[in-house]
Amino acid sequence: MREDHEELVLRNPAFVSCALWYFARTFSDSREGRSPTLAHMVLATAMLLHERTVEKIARMQFESGLLKAVVEEPELFAGLQRRVEAALPVCLTALQVGVSTQLLMRDGDSGLPAFRAGGAALPIPIRQNNSTNSAARRLGAWIAADDLPILQARLGVKL
Repeated sequence: MREDHEELVLRNPAFVSCALWYFARTFSDSREGRSPTLAHMVLATAMLLHERTVEKIARMQFESGLLKAVVEEPELFAGLQRRVEAALPVCLTALQVGVSTQLLMRDGDSGLPAFRAGGAALPIPIRQNNSTNSAARRLGAWIAADDLPILQARLGVKL
């Protein structure tokens, strides 16, 4: 992983948009077509901006689940509330980029907006096989497995 991981991601909303595309795709695939809400996207962004969390999740088996990551390395999730709050502006900018480029499509008429992955695959010029996108795919499946209140309780965050 690069020394400037977080700086690279924070300064590049297009990169975060691509990671959120992978997150939204696997979330929808795992949740029978339901789209992740803004709260899910902010939580995923906060986790994907944390280098050690990305490294851990990218190395795990796809079937392992988020609870296993929390149990194995609880220190990764210490300070997650602060990271969630800091990730909000980054997430919103990335969602704006994603929606305006049609990488992401806005869903939902009531409550929090939801976002789904636009298209069947990312365009070839912007596809990257890196640890952040691998972690985003796993997070999409893992976060989809639980309802938001249960997820919040497990991770100790308020969204």
